[in-house]
Amino acid sequence: MLALQFAIETINESPRILPNATLGFHVLNSNFQVKWTYLASVELLSTRGMFIPNYKCDVQSNIAAVIGGPNADVCLFMGPILSIYKIPQLAYGSSPVMSDRNQRVFLRQIFPDNKQQYKGILQLLLYFQWTWIGVIFIHDESGERFAENELPMFAQAGICFDFIEKFPQQKFSNEISEMVAEGEKSTRIIMKATANVVLVHGEIQTMVVLRIMIYMAEFEENVIKPTVWIFVAQMDFTSMSFQRSWPLDFIHGALSFAVHSKEVLGFHQFLQHRKLTSKEEDGFSRDFWKEAFQCSFSNAAGETMAEELCTGEESLEHLPGLIFEMSMTSHSYSIYNAVHVVAEALHAMHSSTVKQGARRDKQIQQLLKQQPWQVVS
Repeated sequence: MLALQFAIETINESPRILPNATLGFHVLNSNFQVKWTYLASVELLSTRGMFIPNYKCDVQSNIAAVIGGPNADVCLFMGPILSIYKIPQLAYGSSPVMSDRNQRVFLRQIFPDNKQQYKGILQLLLYFQWTWIGVIFIHDESGERFAENELPMFAQAGICFDFIEKFPQQKFSNEISEMVAEGEKSTRIIMKATANVVLVHGEIQTMVVLRIMIYMAEFEENVIKPTVWIFVAQMDFTSMSFQRSWPLDFIHGALSFAVHSKEVLGFHQFLQHRKLTSKEEDGFSRDFWKEAFQCSFSNAAGETMAEELCTGEESLEHLPGLIFEMSMTSHSYSIYNAVHVVAEALHAMHSSTVKQGARRDKQIQQLLKQQPWQVVS
């Protein structure tokens, strides 16, 4: 989210892009659940603060595009709703396969095509002659597609599978026990298997679930045999705050594919100076701040008090790398690029109005009245 904020701020401060307009953003959380994704999509079609779908009277919150991710399911389930209104969607994570052509028209992929990654994984296995492997994939649309469409290519190239196991998605509240039960079954199979190489196909939150399962196995004094883990680029090594003291020995020697990213000028300094002010309405930042720095806000109603109070002056630099990375990660870089893609498209529309000789007030008025579909046309 900080990459999103940084991109918006740099564009608004730039005299080159959209000099007569100010971009804003609205963040909605899907909680990696279908029902919350649908709810968030419908909320975007309402006036902010008023849940009345298909009724918008706030001209300052015109939707230019929706950036969705990091999981494929997010784009898969927001697409049917947003495409009806011809709203452009940019996926900064795994992209779903949409059978409806009308939905595909409005989806743009920022994250690289996974086909090349799978070919790279296959070449890696063949190079090291790792032809006896285990496979774990997350039980979602992207994982099912990988198992159905890509694993046959591995088999045709001479790769044999000790096991192919579905791994549970990250669950919340009353579904946690179900997640643990599913994960324990998969963990037992891994421990009993003879393959020393395990390919893990997951999403950004998969490492959180995998660490829980491994930790529970070690807690029960089950021996985790040495394994070469191979992780796909969609996965992220960031963990939850409660996992900061857990050992990470099991991934020593692991191989992880990565998407191209680079440091963006000014981003590190932006993070260094990032503080949390008491006036911020952003609940995401406050929740992250509490979990990451293990503190609490004194004025938060119904909140369990931690040993320390959050001042908002805590430094992100002091957080462990597994909790927060100060560098521009691949997902952050994809979000940053997605924002600039939208801004450049809007700027091109604005420039065409300028070339037509419209007055400045007319230019701004036309920009406010632009329809979402015009961004991708």
